[in-house]
Amino acid sequence: MTQYRLSVSISALVVLAALAHAQNLNTRLVGSANKFPGAVTPTNNYAGVWGIVGRNGKEYAIVPARTGTVIYDCSNPATPVERGFIAGPGSTSQPYFWREANSYGDYVYISSEHGPLQVINMTNPDAPALAGTFGTTAHTVSVDPGTGVLWASGGGPRGCVLFNVAANPIAPAELRRYTTDYVHDCLPIRGYAYLAQIFSGNMRILSTANIGSGLPIVSTTTTPGRFTHNVWVTDDDKLAVTADENQGGCLTVYDISNKAAPVQRSTWCSPNGATVHNVFIKGKVAHFSSYSDGYWAIDISKPTSPKPVARFDTNALTGSDYHGCWGCYPFQPSGLIYLTDMQTGFFIVEVTAGVPNHYGKGTAGTGGLVPTIDYAGGFAQVGNGTFAIEGTQMRGGSSAALILGVAATNQSVLGIDLLVDLGQPNVVFTSATGGNGGVAGSGSANIPVPLPNTPGIAGATLYAQYVVADPTNPAGLSASRGMKVTIAQ
Repeated sequence: MTQYRLSVSISALVVLAALAHAQNLNTRLVGSANKFPGAVTPTNNYAGVWGIVGRNGKEYAIVPARTGTVIYDCSNPATPVERGFIAGPGSTSQPYFWREANSYGDYVYISSEHGPLQVINMTNPDAPALAGTFGTTAHTVSVDPGTGVLWASGGGPRGCVLFNVAANPIAPAELRRYTTDYVHDCLPIRGYAYLAQIFSGNMRILSTANIGSGLPIVSTTTTPGRFTHNVWVTDDDKLAVTADENQGGCLTVYDISNKAAPVQRSTWCSPNGATVHNVFIKGKVAHFSSYSDGYWAIDISKPTSPKPVARFDTNALTGSDYHGCWGCYPFQPSGLIYLTDMQTGFFIVEVTAGVPNHYGKGTAGTGGLVPTIDYAGGFAQVGNGTFAIEGTQMRGGSSAALILGVAATNQSVLGIDLLVDLGQPNVVFTSATGGNGGVAGSGSANIPVPLPNTPGIAGATLYAQYVVADPTNPAGLSASRGMKVTIAQ
């Protein structure tokens, strides 16, 4: 790999960026709401949380609560506005209740241990309405975003019941059932379903290539705590993380490059003894709720050595009991994190350092693929000499330029959206993309950006974008989205 430094040094660049950002905080509370106050452990008034972007471009939070589901308009995240409440089945006499959410298109699906699945019509997200119910009780609900197949897990059927919500989002047909083991939660995506079989204590991978003919088992892996609560995978399907919900249960990272033989790479446990609950992956970061600990963000870019990036505590509780932060949703375009605490309500949190946010629009190249950009080699932290910026989904056998600067812009230049301001201090590196010549997505780049052990750079914000030579486009270029990252202490 050949690299050329065309401007100032990395050390000088981050010092310049730090001038405007002298203080670093890992997390910041942006907004909150508590429609149902007064719950005292072990009673819970809130359960899971989900998010959608409405047709109007605004971000909304879906907050399952004891007697129904609250929909908040979060376009002004400092003051979330309730846009609707959909009453749901439940019990006011039981100390615990269960309710989870997921979505497909303009519809939100709510599962409950107390009644059938609910369908909420979000075509007009400022006036949500109950569109219907179907199926039976379920502990959790998941939807394959590529196929529109909904998986209702647990509850009365115990395994999984599959419905085709792509064909009929309100009254879907049942496709088939998985009844081999009890399934607490699952992630169906890109040809596989990753099952958390909590009472069997394992992660099971099924092939969903041909649901009509069956769901063949690809592998079954016992997790360390033998109480497998949920599973999530990276976008490249190479890593999986599981959460064990036994008291004091931990996060475990697996290499699943070979789905038939997952390999455990590491385990991360709360330093406070709290129990990990619902885990998700966005980019190179595992985001999860952890009961009495609140919320954690853990860097998994080095799968053998996961490392905490950020934390936000939603309550004053301690220990390993099942109380506190239940839900986490990290996928909104704004980068804001939605959290639900069983006793204290709904929170909107910003991670202010270490976790990158992506912005702007990329430009597709060969094969219609937009180059990606993310970090590698450990998160952006003072003294991280292995920090790097990587790009994937590039044209093979080509060349790429990484633009790294201290300010963002959005200018149309040579057929791409230029997202790093070249009028401010910047560094440009070039690299061969490797891969097979001319083949869509086979190229990649990984450019080291070692961060000096200089305390003054904490809080500095860097902006990055990859531009790739690609003759598919008239101007001969494709480009990634922009990436913004603030250096952590």
